[in-house]
Amino acid sequence: MNNKTELTHLLKIAHPIIQAPMAGASTPELVAAVSNAGGLGSYGGAATPPAQLRQVVRRIRALTDRPFAVNLFAPAVEECEFTSQQQAVMSEVFTRWHNELNAGPVPEPISILGPFAEQFAVLLEERIPIFSFHFGPAPVDAIREMHTIGSRVLATATNVREAKILVEAGVDVIIAQGSEAGGHRSTFATPYDQGTIGTASLIPQVVDAVSVPVVAAGGIMDARGIVAALALGASGVQMGTAFLACPENNIPEVYRQAVLNGQDEDTVITEVFSGRPARAIRNRFVREMEHYRDQVLPFPAQISIGRRLRQASTEQSNPEFISMWAGQGVALAEALPAGELIEKLVQDCQAIAAALQATVQVFNPGSI
Repeated sequence: MNNKTELTHLLKIAHPIIQAPMAGASTPELVAAVSNAGGLGSYGGAATPPAQLRQVVRRIRALTDRPFAVNLFAPAVEECEFTSQQQAVMSEVFTRWHNELNAGPVPEPISILGPFAEQFAVLLEERIPIFSFHFGPAPVDAIREMHTIGSRVLATATNVREAKILVEAGVDVIIAQGSEAGGHRSTFATPYDQGTIGTASLIPQVVDAVSVPVVAAGGIMDARGIVAALALGASGVQMGTAFLACPENNIPEVYRQAVLNGQDEDTVITEVFSGRPARAIRNRFVREMEHYRDQVLPFPAQISIGRRLRQASTEQSNPEFISMWAGQGVALAEALPAGELIEKLVQDCQAIAAALQATVQVFNPGSI
């Protein structure tokens, strides 16, 4: 397999593999390990306070001299509106589980994201090489400012319409997120259920619709998925769930074991953890909260009100109340250090490409 694509040239990386940002799971060590191995490591900074974000960027730079990305959520999602009555209802729902886990009183929702403007100012000052964002609409001024310092900008789309909007806003690379992907759906221009297109169907349509490199995301766990994505026209892949079993990330051990023991039917797209649709491993919280799905607080208040319950569940090594984001390919996860995982993916891709060279001979006119 030729590792050089339009994406690798644009981002100055050796292999067309991006580690998904994964806010809350990514660490400087994970980012650096991926970048040092020739991929693109990405840090999910949406919930990282500005001063701490600066320290993270500097720590990444101390660990690698290769390109890396930092991801933020678009500023439109930082604030939400809900009534005291809505909060009281959800607080009452949570109280039973809090009592069961001795988690104390249900907390008030607080701001847990951003502020985007201050976070972004840090990234500009630190002159990060690559900036990515999730949950458009696109912050057009931010894109322009990144371009003025020579940085590249990546953004996620879940359908062709969103991809076109992002390209018009100046984005350099589109990450086309199929419905198989773990974590939050990035749909922003349409109702979310209009953005549940599978990766194999989405990639060629987005490739045909835009003039920038397209990265495939969703359900890609190994070399077979990478080669398939490239065959569909993608210039690279973004992988998140595949890196959840790596020791360099920041997830609790109980979450890591759930990933390693995951099966093909274990994940579900649900709004109950955060107030926005996201794919996670199904657990007791998902099952019981589905009865109250119409009363879930808007994003990100729902994440905030559940923070103490998740913490208590984690401390007790209880997977039933943790938001364990994962994609449909979770059963293919391998417990490897990130650098070794990248190396294995590249070697396996080369072996598959060589095998395919022999296979495609059956399509030659004289081969039958």
